[in-house]
Amino acid sequence: MLTWLLVAALTSLTLAGLTASPLTTRLDNILYDALQRASARPVDPSILIVEVDERSLRDMGAWPWSRTAHARMIDHLSQAGARTIVYDVLFSQPAATPSDDVALANAIALSGRVYLPQFIEPGPGEGAPQQLVGPRPDIARGAAGLGLVHVMFDADGVVRRMAPFEAFGPDLRPDLMTVVHRATHAFDARDITRGAETSLLIPFAGAPDRFPRLSFSDVLAGDVPSELIAGRTVFVGMTAPGLGPAFPTPVTPDAASMTGVQLQASILDGLRSGTMIRPAGLVSRIAFALSLLWLLLAGLLVLPPRANLMLVLGLSSLALALSCAFFWRLDLWLSPVATIIGLATVSLVWGWGQLGRVSDLLGRELSRLLPVTHTPPAEGFESDLVARQALSLGAAINRIEDLRRFSADALFSLPDATIVLDVRRRVIAANAAAQSLLRGTHLPLAGASVASLLNALEPLGRTFDESWPPEAERIEPVDLHLSDGRAYQSQTVFRRDEAGESAGWIVRLADITTLTAAMRQREQALQLLTHDMRSPQTSILALLATTPDLPEDVSDRLAACARRTLALADGFVQLARAEVTPVAMEPVDLCDVAVEAVDELWPQCRQRDIKILQDGCDTPLMVLGDRGVLARTLVNLLGNAVKYSPEGSEIKVSARATRQDGRAFVDIAISDQGPGLSPEEAAMAFRAFQRFDRPGSDAAGGVGLGLAFVDAAAARHGGGVLCASTPGAGATFTLRLPEYRPG
Repeated sequence: MLTWLLVAALTSLTLAGLTASPLTTRLDNILYDALQRASARPVDPSILIVEVDERSLRDMGAWPWSRTAHARMIDHLSQAGARTIVYDVLFSQPAATPSDDVALANAIALSGRVYLPQFIEPGPGEGAPQQLVGPRPDIARGAAGLGLVHVMFDADGVVRRMAPFEAFGPDLRPDLMTVVHRATHAFDARDITRGAETSLLIPFAGAPDRFPRLSFSDVLAGDVPSELIAGRTVFVGMTAPGLGPAFPTPVTPDAASMTGVQLQASILDGLRSGTMIRPAGLVSRIAFALSLLWLLLAGLLVLPPRANLMLVLGLSSLALALSCAFFWRLDLWLSPVATIIGLATVSLVWGWGQLGRVSDLLGRELSRLLPVTHTPPAEGFESDLVARQALSLGAAINRIEDLRRFSADALFSLPDATIVLDVRRRVIAANAAAQSLLRGTHLPLAGASVASLLNALEPLGRTFDESWPPEAERIEPVDLHLSDGRAYQSQTVFRRDEAGESAGWIVRLADITTLTAAMRQREQALQLLTHDMRSPQTSILALLATTPDLPEDVSDRLAACARRTLALADGFVQLARAEVTPVAMEPVDLCDVAVEAVDELWPQCRQRDIKILQDGCDTPLMVLGDRGVLARTLVNLLGNAVKYSPEGSEIKVSARATRQDGRAFVDIAISDQGPGLSPEEAAMAFRAFQRFDRPGSDAAGGVGLGLAFVDAAAARHGGGVLCASTPGAGATFTLRLPEYRPG
């Protein structure tokens, strides 16, 4: 997604820059000219051109003609009922005969409907201001209006547009056709020259000869009926070859040109028909391009490659169709060229990027799979790199499929019932042992809920809900005792896919019937020790306490034997339970447990004048464990230290956090000043029934199970116990447990 956003941002900026730049102008013009040539329409029938053509030159002589001829033409057109006369001839110089200028000025003033051109020319010197060139003041005074006749050339030299107003110094001067249109259009008609556009594209109706034309000499000779002139807008101008300027336009192909009077007539026709074409602004062009680009980018994100190709073609066709529709229906020119180029470029870049990513992915997967599957990579030059990578990956996948079948065969040949579940906790596979076990439930295995299958076995005192097994890395085993005496233990593994999402579970139902029977016998043996052996010894002690006739030495020896038997039974039971009984794990402050152990043994220490010094418990040292078992462990260690310490000595209890092999631990070290142990004795200290009697110590009568309990309890908590001792210098026993850090 981040790659897509980056591509979207970069391509949007690039396409916006391309749209705003002139790089596609030539292609824009080619498309615009094609649309212009395909847009032939009827011209305004009220426009008439009286042309100074070759015939007129033959009849009236070489150009320029006497201004009296122009005066007579204006009089004739006015008398014939011409509505407007646009005289595309510049009368800027005085006539050879001043009376000719007077005659022309009178004719123009008398008509009251003649419009004359003006031109803007550069100044006489470099840096000089522009000059406005127009008809002589006496001639212009009677004109109905004056306006600029300014031809705008595009970069390729073709005339496609006009400006309703032109800048002349600090002022804006109207175009001649703007003046004529504003003076002659209907009051309620739309006037595009009053918009914000600084230039308008000319909607050429077709070839230059589309407008009705009359020869100047025919009109002046009276050979043209007045009905052809009445009510029309008459343009008078030069069309003879070489007589006046001619301009290339989109509708004059093959080097053919359009004369100035024909160009002016085309502009007025566009203004009157309301078909002047507005060029789209920069914001509109960028918005048009980016909207289609974002559609393409969205498609690239969700569609397959073949569909993306069709999307590019479809969006390009849509851009062209919309541009044509805007041109023909809305008189708006919005070129699609930059948009189409941008769409094609983005498609190619995205496709190249996707192909590169596919190749990289194939390469990574091959580097990961080929060493595992021992599949040789595909070689040869008959295909490209990506094809060879695909062939190699296909071979590796086939090899993995073989390995998967082998693994499945191994899994389902296990003697224990094994079930594979999907993410919905439904059975997708079961081995023969599972099918045999669950056959009596009369439920179909495939697709069945594992909870319903286990409940159908009718385990004693147990019901599974549909949310079992949980999504947890460690799932506690569950014992199932059936009514027929069989017992099973569920051992469940939660599986994740490569992305870390749930992939299902594997449930193994191990037959523990024999183990359960053995555990039951063991419990019976413990019961024998805890009750059947303790009860007679307790009775012996009670009997000795109430029988004063026995000699004192005999009574003491019997009592000592009874107490030793009781201690032996208690120690054996505690050791057995420490080794196999499940412990209830919870966060425990080991310093608090040490303080409790010190408090429990304080009476014995006081009796023998032994001091216990504590160090390192300024802050909590947390472990995860069973508080009762840990308390018994520290009491045993501290009790041993008290037993072997001489009167008036000191015992030091130290606590600290430490690290070993990168793991954090908590150490509780108990050091005494007793006789100590030899290296051989230290190595055997944690064996059951191992005793070390020392002269003068208070350890006589022990059964040798206290340290064995400590070792078993430490192991159940994931830790251990260490012994460091020097004969004659005391011993240090260190309980080391993994540190617990919440979160």
